[in-house]
Amino acid sequence: MRKILILNIFPIDYPPVSGGTLRYFHLYHKLSNYYDITLLSQLYRPHREKKRIDYSPTFREYQIGIESKYHRLINKRLQSAGGYELSLIKSVILSKYPTLFNKYFKTLYKNSDIIIHESPYLIGYDQYLGHDDKLRIYSSHNHEFALANLIWKNSKARGFLPLIYELEKKLVHLADLVFATSEQERESFAAMYDINLNKIKLAPNGINPAEWVKKEEKPDAKLKVFFIGANYPPNIEAVHFIIEQLADNCLNIDFLIAGGCSIPFQSIKKSNLKLLGTVDNTEKLTLFANADIAINPMFKGSGVNLKTLEFLSAGIPLFSTQCGVRGLNLIDKQHYIHAEKENFAERLIEFSCKKELLKKISLNGQKYINDHYSWGKIAQNMQEEIEHMINQKNRHG
Repeated sequence: MRKILILNIFPIDYPPVSGGTLRYFHLYHKLSNYYDITLLSQLYRPHREKKRIDYSPTFREYQIGIESKYHRLINKRLQSAGGYELSLIKSVILSKYPTLFNKYFKTLYKNSDIIIHESPYLIGYDQYLGHDDKLRIYSSHNHEFALANLIWKNSKARGFLPLIYELEKKLVHLADLVFATSEQERESFAAMYDINLNKIKLAPNGINPAEWVKKEEKPDAKLKVFFIGANYPPNIEAVHFIIEQLADNCLNIDFLIAGGCSIPFQSIKKSNLKLLGTVDNTEKLTLFANADIAINPMFKGSGVNLKTLEFLSAGIPLFSTQCGVRGLNLIDKQHYIHAEKENFAERLIEFSCKKELLKKISLNGQKYINDHYSWGKIAQNMQEEIEHMINQKNRHG
């Protein structure tokens, strides 16, 4: 069984609840049916913590902390770059130092057949890239430079954008195979970095249809509208919109917001607003089962939105912007209800009382997603592309 080593920024909080952790846990768990997989993840705590977690006999994760001296050094250098951007830039800079993560990579690298990069931010650790005969894969979540250029606000962080561009360009060119989450992302990579589309294959985000708790039919009560997301700038923007626009204009609807994205707004009190903070997987499944409607008012983003997949797979009627359903070819009023910033509240009020129509739309959306986006099928397709790449490389010597 071939051995794959994966460089990863954010560790898995098992079981994963939101964000990219859902993707790489479920995708690599399924891919470990074909390969022996080691996930090497960087923790952002300032000490030498290290932990190994075995998810299956062929899938494990090493979570490696940042030594205090390097943590202090990086924080001093990046004192005006905070939040989401800071953690990403830290990874780029830390790769230049002899950290514990660097040591683990060099040790695990020796016995690995394939190296997968989840993003360009850890490319500096892979000093052998372009200098050995081991296969490299870029399994992208987003077109990272394009996304950073869109959402990074901090001026010091934006000063690193040219570097992020060069790192991703290098990774795309030196990788033997690139996976993108949507056709739009494939085309974006090819156009920006001037590479052949044939090198870029599809590996969309997915779902586990069997995990959802059966929705209980309830007597008529106040409508529950649900949003969930990690503490991530586009999600923060969505929560701000829900609080300032939707909650104030849809007073007969209760808005429930879960996940790290709700934490910055905990001091806000409104009678039809519940900010639930972070939730575990069991709580998340219960919230999905009790929601009458899911909303996804996203205005910025890249890749395929995991919330959209989960909402639809769970059979919840979805109201979303075009950005929220990007890359999925969903049809308005067939799979979901389309709404944008200027008419989102109006759409909610108009369609929320049309229960039979929403039920029909949700069933259509559920079938479409479950038929096309299961993690098992996506992993199988990835394995076929990887083996095809290996065979081609072997034939050309």
